Amino acid sequence: MHLNYRFKQCILLFGDLASFVVAFWFSLFIRHFTIPTSHELEGHFMQFVLVFLLWIILNFINGLYDLEKQNNTLAFYRRVLETAGIAFVTSIIFFYILPIGRLTPKTILALNILLGYGLMSLWRFSYTSVVGVRRLQTRVVLIGFTEESKDLLDILESQPDRGYRIVSLIDPSRAVKSVDFPNIDVYHGLNTVRPAITNYKANMVVIAPQLERDPEALRELYQLLFWQVQIIDLASFYEMVTGRIPPSTFSEAWFLEHLRNARQPIYDRVRVSTDFLIGIAMFALFISLLPFIALAIKLSSPGPIFIKQKRIGQGGSPFTLYKFRSMYALSEDGSAEVGGVQFAQKNDQRITSVGKFLRKIRLDELPQVINLLKRDVTLIGPRPERPEIMSELEKRMPYYPLRHLVRPGLTGWALIHQNYTDNYDTSLQKLQYDLYYIKNRSLFLDLSIFLRTINVIIRLMGQ
Repeated sequence: MHLNYRFKQCILLFGDLASFVVAFWFSLFIRHFTIPTSHELEGHFMQFVLVFLLWIILNFINGLYDLEKQNNTLAFYRRVLETAGIAFVTSIIFFYILPIGRLTPKTILALNILLGYGLMSLWRFSYTSVVGVRRLQTRVVLIGFTEESKDLLDILESQPDRGYRIVSLIDPSRAVKSVDFPNIDVYHGLNTVRPAITNYKANMVVIAPQLERDPEALRELYQLLFWQVQIIDLASFYEMVTGRIPPSTFSEAWFLEHLRNARQPIYDRVRVSTDFLIGIAMFALFISLLPFIALAIKLSSPGPIFIKQKRIGQGGSPFTLYKFRSMYALSEDGSAEVGGVQFAQKNDQRITSVGKFLRKIRLDELPQVINLLKRDVTLIGPRPERPEIMSELEKRMPYYPLRHLVRPGLTGWALIHQNYTDNYDTSLQKLQYDLYYIKNRSLFLDLSIFLRTINVIIRLMGQ
């Protein structure tokens, strides 16, 4: 993700935190109708700091730091109200159900929630008014045109808060005309590169791959080494903006360069410990809910409680995946497939009423905790695919098995961006997301995926 994007997120986060702290002071003032003493501040502040950090996490889970979602004002402030309600409930749990110390505030907590999220809303409104969409943006000159270039132009035109603005397109092949993109200036000569940077005050130049072998283009780009401008290839820029690896880069040479260090010993040890701890908690939840879910499934339609499916794991090894049955049992094995393996479709008529609820909150996948504890899967990684579907996808996409360089996951980068794939075409995009994750795996990225998955669950976005 681009530095400007992260910088904007940090500005919003610290502004939100400041809003909560200021609201805390005013809450004490209103509660006692006097200026809070240092003793009162010290008595409350340390525990409230923990609560404020919890509120920041809830903000992140609920998408309040996703800059591309800030344009819809009504939807944004609805999210603020939702988050404030969730923050109030979790704060009650923090102070009363899991008390730390002897502090059990009632009025102060309620005031802090109202004032804190009220001030946060004012801060966000002020930020949007003062900083605005066009501030803190990287102005980009795009040199060369490909299908990925068109995707980027469309994405950044509709989502300017991603932090980039394409100010000019220079297309030596003359495949693009000015009328094709009326909101940017199109040029055709490479001699316009430096004038375009000067005129539009651009601070980034993005180079299409076909020009990296063009002598004239290379001579022009060489001159830019003496300019205060960043030069980046189109594939890297596409990756930063979309969170996907562009298909045009798919080659043995690229994969050898970027995916050969798939093993990270320290990171892998942390992942194993995390899988075990979360697996124990999930197994306790699984055992607690099993009688109720099993009864609901049995009452909704005849058939087994569990569905077993063959999936492909790390290194291409098959394993058995467990799920609660969420569809009508239409075949002898209890599955809903009568004509061979099928993708689940959106609003699939084979889904039962109970199954629809289970899928919405992802409880149909809770039995996969067994796979987690058996080490068939990990918490975060590419979702495991069925052998029959994988075999067909491999015919269309020879590099598809690269997903198996790492252990498959219960949730992943592709899942939070794309949800489920329901055809072979969207599977290519899924592969792009999975390769991005394999290339950029880190604890920070895993934490981001985990928190966003919680957002998917509480918003009932499962299918």
